[in-house]
Amino acid sequence: MGRPRDASSLDPALVTDNESVEVCDQIYDRLLNFKPGSTTPQPGLATRWEVTEGGRVWTFFLRRGVRFHDGTAFNAEAVVFSFERQRDPFHPHHRPDFQYWSNNYLNIVSVEAVDEFTVRITIDEPYAPFEANMAMFPVGIVSPAAVETWGKEYGDHPVGTGPFRLERWDRGDRIVLAKNRDYWGGAPNIDRLVFQSVPDARQRLVALESGHLDIAYSILPEELQFVELHPELQLHKTAASNVTYMAMNTTHPPFDDVRVRRAVNHAVNKEPIVKLIYQGQAVPAQGPLPPTQWGYHSIKNPYEHAPAEATRLLAEAAAEGRFDPGKVHTLYIPSDPRPYLPDPDGVARVLQANLEAVGVKTKLVSQPFATHMRTVQAGQHDMAIHGWVGDNGDPDNFLYVLFDRNNTKPGLARNLAFFRDPELHGLLTWAQQSDDRDERVRYYARAQELIHRMAPWVPLAHSQIAVAARYDLAGLRISPNQQVNYRGVRRER
Repeated sequence: MGRPRDASSLDPALVTDNESVEVCDQIYDRLLNFKPGSTTPQPGLATRWEVTEGGRVWTFFLRRGVRFHDGTAFNAEAVVFSFERQRDPFHPHHRPDFQYWSNNYLNIVSVEAVDEFTVRITIDEPYAPFEANMAMFPVGIVSPAAVETWGKEYGDHPVGTGPFRLERWDRGDRIVLAKNRDYWGGAPNIDRLVFQSVPDARQRLVALESGHLDIAYSILPEELQFVELHPELQLHKTAASNVTYMAMNTTHPPFDDVRVRRAVNHAVNKEPIVKLIYQGQAVPAQGPLPPTQWGYHSIKNPYEHAPAEATRLLAEAAAEGRFDPGKVHTLYIPSDPRPYLPDPDGVARVLQANLEAVGVKTKLVSQPFATHMRTVQAGQHDMAIHGWVGDNGDPDNFLYVLFDRNNTKPGLARNLAFFRDPELHGLLTWAQQSDDRDERVRYYARAQELIHRMAPWVPLAHSQIAVAARYDLAGLRISPNQQVNYRGVRRER
């Protein structure tokens, strides 16, 4: 597999980038796993589970006879260890940069081993997305023995129970995984997976065409037709659950003024971005949720491309001293292509020109993705182009994670607009606590209208995911969260 960049870590509790998650998904199981090609939870290391006390107590009955890649036994204590090192700040292997825990799992009060193969998890109040969250990568079950051995270096020496095990990692170059012949779900068809870093998109395509690669990610949009027409290549597409957006830091003037944020929304023309940059492999976004996501709400009065209205709003703000036409604002972008953002610089240039046309001056700050993440999560930006891939098929994973005030802690923030609205917090909390989907849909509709009205983002696009592969690979299925389960992939001659 050729891809733009290497993984950052292989500790599932630490990672946030797609390249790391992709590899972790092959190495680890969760209590629940997603059904291949979907975000539907199914039994994983738990064969069944029960929910009691009004949705607050979850009891998981574990699979027997499973062993970690290091030969140690999987049991309830391993589950407790994997959760508690993230939950408990006094755990000897806790780290403050376990980012997903603070965004998705803070409601967990306790994790207990009832017996050797039964685990009880108690949460503070009913939480509708909990089941789906148990299938997400951050709660991959790690080998306690391996963590004890490697400590802070565990992310370089991962040990799980998954279908593949780490054989070798040459940092910045390649990760080699070998199949787990004793995997409880049946050994994979492929003996070895090699995740090769190939930063240049054209080189990835050339290597795929020549047979040096079997799969290539992040093919340039303008080269997708070449893949489709090539007799020895095939293109696998799926409507991914994602969004690309430009966040405005609402703690930085002038973006603390809603008129300025609305003006920026009116200034941006999404059509050339979708048609030229994405080559039609995307749809313009009205809001954060993709149209394929349940809970999606069609905005009644979306922001039209209206430079005159943008200019009027900015003039109104300037007259009150809330906007300085001479000030230059930073616009941060990743230099690496992302699954939802194939050409970051191209998108940024369009946005910069749109903003310049209405009197908003910007300076582009392009950084490698890991640096970009650290910078924008710390809140250093005025504006930032970023994106999100839904992890679990639940609207909460977009709306709560990306907009709730609980996710604005500098350094760990997922809410890159640093938008803190009490009414929105209430709506999202009520939606989490309801077990009635129709009621949740109503809450989410109100939340999306509020987000639209307050305009902390410019939603840009929901892109289609396309993976190029050699013609003889079968069983390649891409989930809406953009992950591939390689256990089912096989070569056909």
